[in-house]
Amino acid sequence: MRAYRTESTYYFSSTHLIPRGAIVFHSEKLRRYIHPVEGFLLDGHPRVQMLPEGESEVLETKWHDALARYADGPRVRADSR
Repeated sequence: MRAYRTESTYYFSSTHLIPRGAIVFHSEKLRRYIHPVEGFLLDGHPRVQMLPEGESEVLETKWHDALARYADGPRVRADSR
């Protein structure tokens, strides 16, 4: 995945309008732009600026770490219900 900065406002699948300058990621696997909170970008060909490789890698690592923490978050044991 690569990180990009939006050059215009866009609607995402959450129906929220994200502002110009928001960070989004492009997934080659899904072939879509993804915002970490708002979901998939509805416009298939947005105006975006590619971030430098180093900055993109740092943001991607932070996002993957956050997803891993979320996935490994507290779980409710079946016998504690």
